[in-house]
Formats: sequence, structure tokens, C-alpha cells
Amino acid sequence: MKKRILFIEDEKFFLEEMQIALTDYEIIPAYSALGGMEFVQNEDFDAVLLDIMMPPLRDMEPERVNYGRSTGVELCRRIKNLKPELPVVALTVVRDPGILEEIRNAGADKIINKPALSSEVIAGLNEVLA
Repeated sequence: MKKRILFIEDEKFFLEEMQIALTDYEIIPAYSALGGMEFVQNEDFDAVLLDIMMPPLRDMEPERVNYGRSTGVELCRRIKNLKPELPVVALTVVRDPGILEEIRNAGADKIINKPALSSEVIAGLNEVLA
């Protein structure tokens, strides 16, 4: 049985590209932070692939999430508070060491820099699922 992976990514092209490449997994797409949280609250997954830069949820203070630059950090925190055992792989173009540290502190199990090759994403998923 394929592992269920929730993929929260607002860039539809990247998500669809990865969905095609990650055929060993059942990829459930969420195109927004809100959609991703609804899935986490209502369904079970083996892992989450999480974009860091995306529009914030309505209840997120824009300044706190750097006007979308670190929305995924807060989303990771919320996911880990709700389901601490659920592995989260963060995908980000952000190179700011402070934000990368925030991602780690939020509970991300793995950070992969974008643009990412499908082989890197597969390796990251295999690592957190092992």
C-alpha cells in the first residue's frame, strides 16, 4: 500500500510536477495553507510536504509570517501541535538562516531547498518515513 503524503503547495505547477514524479506515493494536494490545515485536521497521512512561502491564513498576523515569506513555519507549528508524530518535510526557496532555524524550531523533520529535484524529495520522504 502506498504511503499517503499531504503536499501543501500554492504553486500549482510545482505541485503537479512533483505529483507526476512521486508515483511511489499517494499524493494528496492542498493548494493553500487553509486547505492543508483542513486535511491535517480531518484525515490521516504518513507525512507532509510543506511549502514555506505562501499566502497566510486569515488568522495569521501578516507581520509575524513575514507577509507570506514564512507562512509555512507557522503552519508547521500548527501541524506539529495537532499531530506531533506526523513527519513534515519543508520545501523552501528561502536561504535566510534565521527563517531556516525557525523552520527547524517549528518541528520540521527535514528541509529541502527549492528548486528541488524529484530525487531529492523522494530521498527526503524516505528519510522521514524510515
